Amino acid sequence: MAAGQPQPSMRSVERAFDVIEVLEQSDKPMRLSNVARRAGLSPATTLRLLGVLQRRGFVVAEQQAYHLGPATLAAAHSFLVTDSLSRAATPVLQELAATTGLTATLHIRSGLERIVIARVDGADPLRYQLPIGQRLPLHLGAGKVLAAAMPEEELEALMSAVRDLSTAGGKSVSEADLRAELALIRERGYHVSADERVVGSSGVSAPVPRPDGQVMATVGISGPAERHPESEMLSIVPELLRAAAALGRARDL
Repeated sequence: MAAGQPQPSMRSVERAFDVIEVLEQSDKPMRLSNVARRAGLSPATTLRLLGVLQRRGFVVAEQQAYHLGPATLAAAHSFLVTDSLSRAATPVLQELAATTGLTATLHIRSGLERIVIARVDGADPLRYQLPIGQRLPLHLGAGKVLAAAMPEEELEALMSAVRDLSTAGGKSVSEADLRAELALIRERGYHVSADERVVGSSGVSAPVPRPDGQVMATVGISGPAERHPESEMLSIVPELLRAAAALGRARDL
């Protein structure tokens, strides 16, 4: 085996996670051939991995198709109850939602995406569901706060991975446009959005800081754009920044 190459057992672990990620990103059960193609594996290798994952409860097979199993839900629950930021989120988001009347959410970065780890609906909730655990883009909406904190090499990877930077509202965005907006977010410490990820939705988001100043999450509020224009979102910024600071402090208690 060449120096620097992973051991066979480690390659198997990585391939198993590749299979889990493929199933996680699908909103319906998948056939073996589709799982193998998206994971970049042979059907035989994929079938062996699916069998192991099925025995451990991480995958369920139904009518010759596969989807994630109940063990993944248990793993998610364990994260929510053991992660200090998740535990601290609920009271802070409840106060933010009660004060603003809008939906308050907390996101963390996972690779080149963000994941919703907490949400509290306000008196004027969103028309669409924002489920806990949902993966969302970094180049739109609240994700830009996390993208603004990325090291240059990781930001380059994000730019390369996203083929179309346009917003849901149809606004064309170039790489130079996005970089300029990220620089503005770093300068002022928050981001106001409208029709970026979802048409008809507006919001404002801010970074949750670590004690060393690094960004560990983004907290935001959002609601229907026709009832909550940019001027209102800007007026909420001080309250949002207080919530972000509270989350940063509570995370380390």
